[in-house]
Amino acid sequence: MNQETRAALFSFLLFPGGGQIFLKRYARGMAFLAPAAAATLALAWMIFQVVLVIVREALSGASGMDGVLPGMRNGLRSINMNLALWLLILILFLWISSTIDAYRLGKKAEPPTTSANR
Repeated sequence: MNQETRAALFSFLLFPGGGQIFLKRYARGMAFLAPAAAATLALAWMIFQVVLVIVREALSGASGMDGVLPGMRNGLRSINMNLALWLLILILFLWISSTIDAYRLGKKAEPPTTSANR
């Protein structure tokens, strides 16, 4: 497997910036990784807040589904869905652009093959 394919796979399968780090372009890899990690943590925090509201409602209200459904409704109302959507779009954009960038960087780093190099 050639270097550009490996770098693109690292960025696509592991995390945004993984291919750049594989190619030893650490600053460039961190430029993809840091905002993607921050957006992921923000989304995880939002999900945790929803779960917390659901659990509180279930424990304080009626038992069974009668306590869970209002908690779910209140929990989903407590988050900003526009912000969550923008964070998801940002993560997806960083992931795709990181994969493309890693592939291009790998192509530049690989010496051209000629009949004399073989």
